[in-house]
Amino acid sequence: MEIVDGIHRIDAEVGGRPLYLFLFLGERNLLLDAGCAPTVEEFVLPYLEALGLGPRDLDLLVITHCDLDHQGGAHALASANPELTIACGALDRELVSDPDVLIARRYDGFRADHGIGYDDEATAWLREMSGRAQPVDEVFVGGETIGALHVLHVPGHSPGHIALHDTNSGALFSGDCAQGSVYLGLDGTPKLCPTYTDVDPYLQTIALIEELGPSELHGCHWPAARGAGVGAFLDESRAYVEHMDGLVRACLAEAPDGLTLREVIERVNERLERPWEPAVAQELVYSLSGHLERLALHTDRNADGHLVYRAER
Repeated sequence: MEIVDGIHRIDAEVGGRPLYLFLFLGERNLLLDAGCAPTVEEFVLPYLEALGLGPRDLDLLVITHCDLDHQGGAHALASANPELTIACGALDRELVSDPDVLIARRYDGFRADHGIGYDDEATAWLREMSGRAQPVDEVFVGGETIGALHVLHVPGHSPGHIALHDTNSGALFSGDCAQGSVYLGLDGTPKLCPTYTDVDPYLQTIALIEELGPSELHGCHWPAARGAGVGAFLDESRAYVEHMDGLVRACLAEAPDGLTLREVIERVNERLERPWEPAVAQELVYSLSGHLERLALHTDRNADGHLVYRAER
């Protein structure tokens, strides 16, 4: 659908959740995010064809951040259009360029210190969806312009996360840089918790968007917010962070001998109004590890070699 003059939303899906990609048509035809490896064939190419376009009509692919559902289709698009320029945030370049690095550092990054990781079946799915390696041609640090689009550096979910602000319409295309309090599925039921990783940068990103005051907010997994709805979504995002921070502190206060990250996840999940099933609760690893790092707690290791966090006595 054309959501703003010259800007289209391509509706895809990942794991039963909506996945929105954005196509900007003008002097340079730009696609914001590439989805998973199968997304190009299943959703992007049919949408382009319906507009009388093909992959060779794209000039620039901008990847908001390093995640399989945003970068996985990059190789497929580049194979269909060797002249395509691929760009992402400077701090995410290495992970966006190589799915092996993405999996090792992002999805398997908690195994060594915490014993937390995906099983073989899930890891195989991650690898399939992440696609093949595709070099990045250009990087952004924030402040650049692409025609009427202003590039913002909006970290928190990833170090190099970027967003695009359309100065003509005032709409902000935010990727996953603000996540509300839940990811809803295509059926309207809760599917996933927010997965920010760096708490203070995430809160600073929310404040940056508030100061910018976009007329519309278009994320990659959430319904579009407009007018007062933008502020409401940002308030929801901040309130979730504050709530989780309080839960982490409460759990640690009740455990003078300290807790592993796995134990923090279990105890926080038990305190949620609607606890997650174990497979989804593990996804709390991203945000809760960030909260623990933010608290700068004393750490040592247990007999298994996993980090134990405890407040100073």
